[in-house]
Amino acid sequence: MKRIILIIAMLLVGGVLAGCIPTVTVTNQTGFDVRVLVFWSGGREVLSPSPGESSYAEVTEGTFTAVAVPASDWIDYAKAKRQYLNDQLANMDNLTGAQLAEVVRQLKDIAARMKQYEDTAGKGASCSGSITQEANGIVTVSAAADGTLVVACGSSSSSGQ
Repeated sequence: MKRIILIIAMLLVGGVLAGCIPTVTVTNQTGFDVRVLVFWSGGREVLSPSPGESSYAEVTEGTFTAVAVPASDWIDYAKAKRQYLNDQLANMDNLTGAQLAEVVRQLKDIAARMKQYEDTAGKGASCSGSITQEANGIVTVSAAADGTLVVACGSSSSSGQ
C-alpha cells in the first residue's frame, strides 16, 4: 500500500514539474513548410511546422533566438504533386467536370505556394525573445507582401497549460 501511494505521489510531482517546463511555440502562417532553428542558453532545436500548424520546443528560462528558412524538401513535394496533377490533365477524358475543376484548383494552389516559396528561397529571418516560468515563447512565421519571411517573437502566460 505504501509503495502504491509513493508511486502515485511521484507521478503527481512529475506531472506538476512537466507542466512547468518553459516552451517556445512556433506557428507557420506561410503556404509552405519552414524550418525554424530555436537557440537558447544550453541548447538548440530544429522545428518544422507545416503550413497553418505549430510545433514547440522545451527550453530553459532566459533569452532565445528563432531563425526561420524555407524548407527545401517542400519544393520537391510541390513539384511531384504538380507533375501528378499535370498527368491527370493529360488524361482529362477520364475526368468528370467536377474532377477537372478540382485538378485545376489544386494546380493553381500549388503554383501560388511555389511562387511564395521561390520569393523567400535563400532568405531567412530571425527574432529574439525571453522566457520565464510564467511566460512561454511564441514565434510566428509569415510571408510579407514582397515575399520575404517575417518572424515575430513574443510571449504568453504559461498558466493556461
